Amino acid sequence: MANKDWMSENCQLACGTCSAPPAPLLPVTTTASSSQQSNGGFVQTTTVSSGPTTTVTIPPSSLTPVNSCERVKDSIAQASELMSISRLINPVEDNFGRNMLSIDDITRSVPTGCVPQLSDVGVDCRKSLCYHLMYRTLDGTCNNLEKPMQGAAFRRFNRHFPAQYDDGRGEPISSLNKSRPSAREANRVMLSSAQSVVHDKFNNMMMQWGQFMSHDMSKTTLQPSANCKTCDPVPSKCMPIPIGEKDPNLGFKSKQCLKVSRSAPICRVEPREQLNENTAYIDGSMIYGSSLKDLHKFRDGRTGFLRVTRFNNQNVLPFDQSKCANKDKCTASFTAGDIRANLFIGLSSLHIMFAREHNRIAQKLTELNPTWSGDRVFQEARKIVGAQIQNVLYKEYLPKLLGVSFDKVIGPYKGYDTNVDATIANEFTTSAFRFGHGMIEEFYKRVDLSGNNITHGGFFFGDGVFKSGKILFEGGVDPIIRGFMTTAVKRPHRMTPAITEKMFGSTDLGSLNIQRGRDHGIPSYNKMRQFCGLKFANTFEDFGDMILDRNLRAGLARNYNTTNDVDFYVGSMLEDPVIGGLVGTTLSCAIGEQFKRARDGDRFYFENPGIFTRSQVEEIKKSSLSRIICDNADNFELVSQDAFLLPGSNLTPCNKIPEMDLSKWRAL
Repeated sequence: MANKDWMSENCQLACGTCSAPPAPLLPVTTTASSSQQSNGGFVQTTTVSSGPTTTVTIPPSSLTPVNSCERVKDSIAQASELMSISRLINPVEDNFGRNMLSIDDITRSVPTGCVPQLSDVGVDCRKSLCYHLMYRTLDGTCNNLEKPMQGAAFRRFNRHFPAQYDDGRGEPISSLNKSRPSAREANRVMLSSAQSVVHDKFNNMMMQWGQFMSHDMSKTTLQPSANCKTCDPVPSKCMPIPIGEKDPNLGFKSKQCLKVSRSAPICRVEPREQLNENTAYIDGSMIYGSSLKDLHKFRDGRTGFLRVTRFNNQNVLPFDQSKCANKDKCTASFTAGDIRANLFIGLSSLHIMFAREHNRIAQKLTELNPTWSGDRVFQEARKIVGAQIQNVLYKEYLPKLLGVSFDKVIGPYKGYDTNVDATIANEFTTSAFRFGHGMIEEFYKRVDLSGNNITHGGFFFGDGVFKSGKILFEGGVDPIIRGFMTTAVKRPHRMTPAITEKMFGSTDLGSLNIQRGRDHGIPSYNKMRQFCGLKFANTFEDFGDMILDRNLRAGLARNYNTTNDVDFYVGSMLEDPVIGGLVGTTLSCAIGEQFKRARDGDRFYFENPGIFTRSQVEEIKKSSLSRIICDNADNFELVSQDAFLLPGSNLTPCNKIPEMDLSKWRAL
């Protein structure tokens, strides 16, 4: 049935109906040309055999239709145009003969104590080459046509260094030899602070976008927390964090420990390795999921659209309305490509915005190309949304995060490199990119169209965790997004008591980050400094090149035995920020290195020739987070031109924000 669907569509594309073959292409002789583009072709002066010189729009003169996708692969830099003019586009992902995994499969496996990896059995990129040349697979396979498992979901993380475990096989660092302070003590003494230092230019969208992106790139499988009933370790499953006598948190002291479940190990792999449930690529995994087996939860049947629910005059992600009879008893959980969409209402708001954006684009593509099937519309909209996310990430977000180090650690795009492996590094996801927890504020405003607080008021961070009812019953996503855009972001070098003393009501997120690094065998701060080209620190004073505050270096010396014991998360969070950025040198290096690989090792990065036509690339470059908000908010009229900058008095009407011209996706 799938093959019949796409064959039927291609026939319609070729000739409008299936009753007659397409008209033959006239032979042409180019006498002059210009570089002006039109829908991926060029306006050229041509002489045709049947008449005088005239001006027509044709594909580049070097491109003539081919009869197979193998031929297209030989000219892959023109793949988008060639696939279109050759009527070879297949929008249906075919996984026949493959063993696939889904989130449900992983969930069922976790109680056994370990989780399986995605198998490469049956993965043959040549079999569905017409699909792979145009569209991503949901699980990331066949992005690299020669190394199809690179960057795929349900595979182990990469490492910059071998895992560092106490027993060499899987016991967390400092669990057997007690070489380091407890994670709680390290966090409480070195990182936790009620003081909030905010940035003078960047707003809270920097925090929220960072979380959104982290969920695009990785999700680690955890053991069930129900296993952790006492303060005694459970081999392979639980690693409690003891609470010391000097700890001022009486709630923690009464429980004697913070109960922490371990990340699930991959079955039959030693030393212990952890699983990434998402693709490594910047592809909208958090919107669309990372498995074709999961897609039905998010997509509206075989249409081009994502599932949404109309509730209180707003389109939101699907949820069980029986669990939300009224505002006070609403336990709604939105259905999204990543279940963590429900963690925080700011994150949920971005998920809702991008689901609406997908559907807005899908509607426009349907109007432009009425003969396209639902599969074609869905894949094209998904492809465009993924490209928009990439453009916002690399052009708007990362230069602000990394400051002057951006050009060094990421630099300009020089094209797709088949030798670059985009797979997520364990050091990145388990430690480096968790810096954003330091940007979380105690309190968030919600702002109306006039710039005033809404009648429901703002909310404390804890009141925005797993509280989707605040979106459904208290004015939707607009006041939340507007509040983020008009308040300064907290610099990330310390963590507020909202997350160190009462996260989820009963834990400390900073301690959890440190303990998770030990759980995964992450190398020390000193080793990561060396990875980034800094000198090896023999004494704590040697950290002074990056940690300028002498008191902080003295604090490390009091709490750690040697420089090699300092946890990567702790040391890197204490570094002074690079000029113009939010993080220090070592974090800039570890974060930039990953995002460079995620771009250069992604065949579908939007600027890679052949993925989009050149005119489409220029339209994608016009996209911005501000434009996406303008197009998909319920009632936005004024916005910062750059959604990550505090507006000051420079708010811009939405109709002045550049927008993509989707007519460039009208079929040739």
